[in-house]
Amino acid sequence: MVFMKMPTIAYHTLGCKVNQYETEKIREALERAGFETTAFSSRSDAYVINTCSVTSIADSKSRAAIRRTLKLNPDAYVVVAGCYAQLEPDQIRTIEGVGLVVAHEEKDNIPERIIAHFGCTDTHHPTSGGRPRPRMRTRAVVKVQDGCDQFCAYCVIPYARVGKTSRPLNDVLDELRLLAEFGYKEIVFAGIRLGSYEDGDIRLPQLIEHATRIDGIERIRLSSIEPWEVGNELLDTMIHPKVCRHLHIPLQSGDDDTLRRMNRPYTASDYLGIIERVRARIDGIGITTDVIAGFPGETDGEFNNTCALIELVDFSRLHVFRYSPRPGTRAAALPGHIDAHAKKLRAQTLIEIGRRAMIRFASSQIGNTLEVLAGLTDNYIEVAFAGDAPPKGEIVRARIDGVDEKGAVQAVLISNF
Repeated sequence: MVFMKMPTIAYHTLGCKVNQYETEKIREALERAGFETTAFSSRSDAYVINTCSVTSIADSKSRAAIRRTLKLNPDAYVVVAGCYAQLEPDQIRTIEGVGLVVAHEEKDNIPERIIAHFGCTDTHHPTSGGRPRPRMRTRAVVKVQDGCDQFCAYCVIPYARVGKTSRPLNDVLDELRLLAEFGYKEIVFAGIRLGSYEDGDIRLPQLIEHATRIDGIERIRLSSIEPWEVGNELLDTMIHPKVCRHLHIPLQSGDDDTLRRMNRPYTASDYLGIIERVRARIDGIGITTDVIAGFPGETDGEFNNTCALIELVDFSRLHVFRYSPRPGTRAAALPGHIDAHAKKLRAQTLIEIGRRAMIRFASSQIGNTLEVLAGLTDNYIEVAFAGDAPPKGEIVRARIDGVDEKGAVQAVLISNF
């Protein structure tokens, strides 16, 4: 069949940076084949929804996104992938109008399946090596690792992304060179367990070292990394000027008993020691974290221990999650579930602690000149410029000029990079 006009297609991604990366690879393949990318809010011939299932709330958001596409165009070809599709495919298939539900092991075949559905036999094959188009974000996420075997009590992801895998070093470096050709200055290494990256003798520190040698790539940022995977070798590598002074190290709780129930393999003291080691080696580093409010069995005393540790660490930013039971996880069957109102109050307390910590960290940088790309410093401070904004996609030098009571950070442009 020959199309006078190629089909239109829109994408919606929920959840983590790994999902963002996987959606981008689907988009690149289909654009090489001639499909036209449209906004998710528009009426399109097809939609790809890359779902998340980290909580029951994420499941609900995934279902809502599917139904939204069917309202936009009931005749569209709707493809659902991601962790929710992996864990609950039968639930998705009950939604009338869904055309394809894809398991993780089949996600690389999504472009071919969509091309076949529309009978686009005149297109380039999506894996034929055609040059992909530039991505749609200022900084490029690069997935280097997948899967997890930790089985934290609250987390369903190890059941959805079974086993750990890592991309070959040369594949990653080839992608980085192409991104540099496209003009990307910053790349973000992402993985479900990024710190477990392993390709033969190459671990994450060596991967970073290789990436620093690529001309055109000026900033290398890491996504979330588990506390027990923050070793001295990684910190030594992060001293390189191309590596962003930022680590996102999930805490989840600052109480030892709660951490044991969560199946997190460290104590509050261990975590504090890791943070002290990081700060001793990297001056001015921004350390962000995740914390769960209202995990089953969390007493007032345990919650207070978490608050005290967060105050002591003095993070640069705090991501707060209210515990949400996820069927299939060990935590869902634990006794002592916290009522919704108590979880809300605890979350509000943590958010306020995090707001104050963010302001303190940003204020500590007032007067410093930092490198900024797309409104973000290398140590993960979001800034707004007084006057004209710098050119999009360019790294500039800016002086941190002030922080207001809401945490908004003002910067003054000094020079281009």
